[in-house]
Amino acid sequence: MEELVIFLGVFLGCLARSLIPFMRKLGKLAREGKPLAWDHRYTVSLIVAVFVGFVASMFVMPTVPAGLGSGITAFCGAFLIGFGSNSIVNEIMKLVGVV
Repeated sequence: MEELVIFLGVFLGCLARSLIPFMRKLGKLAREGKPLAWDHRYTVSLIVAVFVGFVASMFVMPTVPAGLGSGITAFCGAFLIGFGSNSIVNEIMKLVGVV
């Protein structure tokens, strides 16, 4: 059970870090009063974010210490690890010029 909580924490942390720029863009459009026209690039971005979050979770999960605690403590620790690791990957991708 603890492994599932940790995996979900890492996955949701990675996914949250991938979706924050999109949410920021939505907020900016809402403040400017512009309507959001749905573009299929958003769908592709979401699918890629879920895939990258899943793959990153699979790589990061084994590095999460097993003694994080139980329940909410383990989830929060794993969420932060997933969020941070995905942030590092995003910054490296920007540095290399992939994004």
